Amino acid sequence: MWLIILALFGGVFSLALAVAQGHYYKPGDDIGYNMGLIGGLMMLTLLSYPLRKRFAFMRRLGQMKYWFSLHMMFGIFGPLLVLFHSTFRLHSVNATVAMASMLFVAASGLVGRYAYRHIHRGLYGSKMSLREIRDELLGAKDEADSKLKDYPGVMLLLHRFQAYAENPETRFLFRVLRFLSLPLHRQIANVRCKLMLPRTTREGRALRLLVLDYLYGVERAAQFTVFERIFSLWHVIHIPLVYMVVATGIWHVFAVHMY
Repeated sequence: MWLIILALFGGVFSLALAVAQGHYYKPGDDIGYNMGLIGGLMMLTLLSYPLRKRFAFMRRLGQMKYWFSLHMMFGIFGPLLVLFHSTFRLHSVNATVAMASMLFVAASGLVGRYAYRHIHRGLYGSKMSLREIRDELLGAKDEADSKLKDYPGVMLLLHRFQAYAENPETRFLFRVLRFLSLPLHRQIANVRCKLMLPRTTREGRALRLLVLDYLYGVERAAQFTVFERIFSLWHVIHIPLVYMVVATGIWHVFAVHMY
């Protein structure tokens, strides 16, 4: 999966570099203009998602998961088309303002998506609670204690990781560093545990999956409250930002056609 993402990112970056240096078209040409038009319409369509949640008469127009997928897809391809429309150059003040607003909203959307996946079950699942996560973690701990009893070194690493994740330290800087470093600590613990487990047997593969699930469960429980707060704050900020980018985009289109 990561290889596919890296390949796509590399392809888009290479194409963007070629467009920025090649002067194949201008923003006002047919190609550039139509890119900007399609990208702008995609971004305007982003407003349909919050409207779908707010107004009762729209709630019968398909399932929310399809609206959410459309919202995410247009939130990526809309700004991307606008960037290619601009040929990665800023030609005026109003274009600069519109571009900055768009990139800010796109970055905000990525932050919201990242926080969303940490407090929901899957892409379209229901919101979880901290109690549910802790109950699942308790079940995973009992299973790990039962199946990994013959691997005391692995159990020691798991318990150390959990102790670090659940450290009651109240200093703000420590909590920030722990929150940011937990994924790295989890990966290190996972690699060290794998080295102690059988590599080729079916039992070994099952135990490695058990270890990984346990580590993810500990990390998720430790970070849940922070991601919940981030998502709550993001939800308050993101919607006004979307309206702002629509307003600046409309002004940019008006300015281009008038002057």
